[in-house]
Amino acid sequence: MKRFVLFLLFMRVCVCVQAHADQDYFFRDFKSTDLPQKLHLDKKLSQTIQPCTQLNASKHYTSTGVREPDACTKSFKKSATMSYDLALGYWVSKNKQYGLKAIEILNAWAKELQSVDTYQSEDNINFYMPYMNMAYWFVKKAFPSPEYEDFIKRMQQYSQSALNTNHGAWGILFDVSSALALDDHALLQNSANRWQEWVFKAIDENGVIPSAITRSDTSDYHGGPTKGIKGIAYTNFALLALTVSGELLFENGYDLWGSEAGKRLSVAYNKTATWILNPETFPYFQPNLIGVHNNAYFIILAKHYSSPSADELLKQGDLHEDGFRLKLRSL
Repeated sequence: MKRFVLFLLFMRVCVCVQAHADQDYFFRDFKSTDLPQKLHLDKKLSQTIQPCTQLNASKHYTSTGVREPDACTKSFKKSATMSYDLALGYWVSKNKQYGLKAIEILNAWAKELQSVDTYQSEDNINFYMPYMNMAYWFVKKAFPSPEYEDFIKRMQQYSQSALNTNHGAWGILFDVSSALALDDHALLQNSANRWQEWVFKAIDENGVIPSAITRSDTSDYHGGPTKGIKGIAYTNFALLALTVSGELLFENGYDLWGSEAGKRLSVAYNKTATWILNPETFPYFQPNLIGVHNNAYFIILAKHYSSPSADELLKQGDLHEDGFRLKLRSL
């Protein structure tokens, strides 16, 4: 009997290994023939990063629109996306210069940043640390950095994963990427549970995110004359984070795509695609809707779900908000 149980365990391990070998994971198996050229990585190697000791951003929105960010906020956002680009460039090309530059950027902020002093700066940590953490995930085997890992632990207090809004979706991605960067299996499992919980609390049975569709473009976040003008944009923004975190969870042992939460996400995918394809069907349709085509994340969802409307949009190719460089992945 003992031998039979051991045989079954052995067969299970073999099946899992075979499944992993056959599975084409979006990020783990990311391939691109011209990514370094398209992202101008050789130029980025010579760019200087200016980390700050303090992040003290003012509110993103004013009563009339979007505020111009201060120099430190700009530097932090640029550093996050640049480190991601360089690390992804290293991942696909194995050019060590790209990996070393990515680590240089990450370590510079880990060493310099001492305080996050406003709610807006906490938001920026929540929204941009995922890029930095994923950058580290791509390069940490070759260029491990205890200094950056300590930085993640310090910044984790600013995760907003407990919220059932777009902030929460990005907080979940922050947590997932932190878990991968730190090899924190407990955090990864908690994030998988929270991912499913967020879906049911934030997305209704019709695939709508009520907290997103009413968004305006001013500090009157859910009201005023432009109520809903960013409704599709904020739907896209939330689903982008949820999609990337779902894919990272999938690639690391938590396949949620076919779960009940995953099924509701597929409804949201189709609903959002329908709005983008036919904006007049959006409940808050108005001229000059903002961020309608910020749906590059459809590239990932199309690997897991079927949506004729989304397929048409993917065919058209007008896909924006691609900070994770999804469009550069070779099929």
